[in-house]
Amino acid sequence: MEKTFISEDALIQDSFRLGVEIFNSGYRPDFVVGIWRGGSTVGIYVQECLQYLGVETDHISIRTSYQGQPGYQKMIDSEQGIKVHGLQYLLENLNHDDKLLIVDDVYSSGLSIKAVLDQLSSRAKRNMPKDFKVAVPWFKPANNRTDRVPNYYINTSDKWLILPYEMVGLTQQEIIDNKPGLQAVMDSIAPNL
Repeated sequence: MEKTFISEDALIQDSFRLGVEIFNSGYRPDFVVGIWRGGSTVGIYVQECLQYLGVETDHISIRTSYQGQPGYQKMIDSEQGIKVHGLQYLLENLNHDDKLLIVDDVYSSGLSIKAVLDQLSSRAKRNMPKDFKVAVPWFKPANNRTDRVPNYYINTSDKWLILPYEMVGLTQQEIIDNKPGLQAVMDSIAPNL
């Protein structure tokens, strides 16, 4: 599958654009939840943008069992499904009348977001917010395996997206060619590879 490398600057700009799109829509979340790893990065920028625009939120990261490109297909095809970790703070603080914004970096199969929403609903019960939305910089409609579409997204793609923080599953040459800021780092470890 063809890889598209997303630069740090592009991710930052898209994340701030996402925050502005959310603000301009009139949605004012009480909670911003970033899904670790990539959604945490995007969530920080979205939360910062909303705060700059006067929207105070409670914000936190949670984690799904995603382990990078090599294991992605195996994870979503697993009968065990996707595990969600770190929900306790939300379970202790969410109320049904809160507005909840879930942020991730890429909405591909949609199964990570579905797992988060399913587990939150199941465990929060009557405290699960009725008003929740999903925001991502990147949406891959052709890969979507759910009946949900993100409420907010900036870009669409059908390519494999490599985010600025990803190295696992890439060759040393791909890293050097597509992440120029890492050239010196790669040079310093090359003898040990």
